[in-house]
Amino acid sequence: MTAAAEMSSFPHSLKIAALWVMVVISGLSVAYVSHLCREKYGQLMVMERDANQMQVDYGKYLLEQSAWGSLQRIEVSAVAELNMRSPKPEEIVIVRTP
Repeated sequence: MTAAAEMSSFPHSLKIAALWVMVVISGLSVAYVSHLCREKYGQLMVMERDANQMQVDYGKYLLEQSAWGSLQRIEVSAVAELNMRSPKPEEIVIVRTP
């Protein structure tokens, strides 16, 4: 027996009941998928906010790193902590290779 022949053997009320069940299941599926979509969108927004905050923190880190590595700061630290100084012109020796 074919599917059409089997379907025609069902009473009319059973066909309508089956269609209503399918409509209800379809509606519930749409509602569930919409809920999942909203949930995932909320997670995406949280991740984007975190990513933006990380970008801001990284920018601050780069500024701090450049401040700590500035030549003036290194020179001040060398003089204060290691008692270093720039050589006088008469203390400079030029070495030439043959």
